Amino acid sequence: MRDGPLRRRCEALVDALEITVPFDAAAFCERVAADRGRPIRRLPRELPGDGLFGMWVATTDEDLIVYESRTSRPHQDHIILHELGHLLCGHQATPVTGREGTLLLLPDLDPAMVERVLGRTHYSAVEEREAELVASLILQRASRWSLPPSWSVPPDAVAVVQRMEHSMMRREPGAVTSRGSRADTDPEQVVGDG
Repeated sequence: MRDGPLRRRCEALVDALEITVPFDAAAFCERVAADRGRPIRRLPRELPGDGLFGMWVATTDEDLIVYESRTSRPHQDHIILHELGHLLCGHQATPVTGREGTLLLLPDLDPAMVERVLGRTHYSAVEEREAELVASLILQRASRWSLPPSWSVPPDAVAVVQRMEHSMMRREPGAVTSRGSRADTDPEQVVGDG
């Protein structure tokens, strides 16, 4: 299957998001919730150990992102963003109401109930790739130029380096490159500017 249209759709979606550096998944969820006018609550839980790391659950009042608590922080952030990707892409959430919803909110979750609820979630392969791509693109953009470069470019090589940067990665308009110039500046016009 061709992923070009899928990638373009995900990139357009992520382009519209406010991604800050340094990145904080909790603050990002809060911004998305504020934009949507609907609370998003993140719930770390010990999930069944059968490859299920997270899920997005829609209740009548809020969205819940349940994620594995027994993994690294970067993995947790990726899980949260993957589930948020389902939400942002308009996929169908796992509906939980009544007793199941109450149990899901409690710290002592019944593992059999969690497995039953998680087993009901059936995203298509395309929806899974879409959510995964959204999460990866958010993290990729959040890590861009997050550390100042520890090297400098000789003045006579600035134009070449800028052309290489331009061809190797897609940057946000107005982003600052490693030499302090704006990413939306034409490298041909910067020759001799170093």
